[in-house]
Order: sequence, then C-alpha cells, then structure tokens
Amino acid sequence: MQCFLFFLSLALFLSMHCVSTTSHPPTCASPTNVKDACKLVADKHPTVGYDFCVKSLKKSSSGDLHDLALVATRTAIAHATSAEAEIEELMELEVDSADKNSFDKCLDAYADDVDHLRNAVDNIAARVYKKAVQQLGAAKSAAKKCEATFAGGDNKGEVPGAAGSDCAKLASIAQAIVASLE
Repeated sequence: MQCFLFFLSLALFLSMHCVSTTSHPPTCASPTNVKDACKLVADKHPTVGYDFCVKSLKKSSSGDLHDLALVATRTAIAHATSAEAEIEELMELEVDSADKNSFDKCLDAYADDVDHLRNAVDNIAARVYKKAVQQLGAAKSAAKKCEATFAGGDNKGEVPGAAGSDCAKLASIAQAIVASLE
C-alpha cells in the first residue's frame, strides 16, 4: 500500500510541475512561446543568435516545442531546397568546367542535407527525438562542403551567390529544440 501511495504522490507531483498546452504529452519547463524557445536555442548555439531564431520561427503561433521543432525543420528544408535551385541556376550559367564540377558537388551536398532534414521531420512527427537530433546534426554540412569545393579557385572558398548561407543555423535551431524534448 505504501508503494502505491508513493507512486500516486509522485504522479501528482510531476503533473503539477509540468506544463502542457496541447494534446501532446506534457514537457516540464517547456517554453510557452517562440521567444522562450529561441532563448533556449541561443544558449545552446550562440552562433545561431537569438534574433535570427525569432525571425526564423516568427510564423509559428505555437509555443509547443514539438510543433516548433517541426516548423524549424521544415523551414530548414525550404531554405536548403531554395539553395539547390539557386545552385542549379548558377551552374547553368557557368562556363568553367571546374566551377561546374564544384556546383555539382554542392548540389549533392544539399541533396544529402535535404534527405537528412526530411528524415528528421518524420522522426520528430513520430517523437523519435534521439534519431532526429542525429539527422539534424548531419544536415548542417552542405554549406561547409560547398565552401571547400570552391576553396582552390578564384572564389577563395566563397560559394557564388547566397546559396545556403543560413541552412546550418536553421538546422541548429531545430536540433536544439528537439534535443530539449529528449
């Protein structure tokens, strides 16, 4: 009987100290809005920046971390696919075969990142957060790979155009939010 009362007391204590504003399972100390979530992100990833995070997630009306993680990941997918389109356009205009080859490698890198991000969305939706964190971590490499492919040429490591400059930051936002759900 004492064991039953202990577990009942524990359940009541936890339910009083956890917040849930949706039909999802409660998350203790979860942020209640985008600004709170972005404070969490900025603490874990100072290079992302609070203002960038708020700007990236401002379209979300949810303060639920699960929903914000999905929004952040979908935003990263949109940005990465936009980068792919920009790279394709630049590649079509390029006449130098070495630069065409570099653009092709960039396309491959962004295609890989998009695959990782889409898999992360599936795992976030299924609440398989540990796997989603891994996939989001893997999805932050395209910009660096592109810079590396252009490092030997006249561009000195800078990818022509603005393709993908924020993809890694967007994946970091999603990763920090998902990591807080684990």
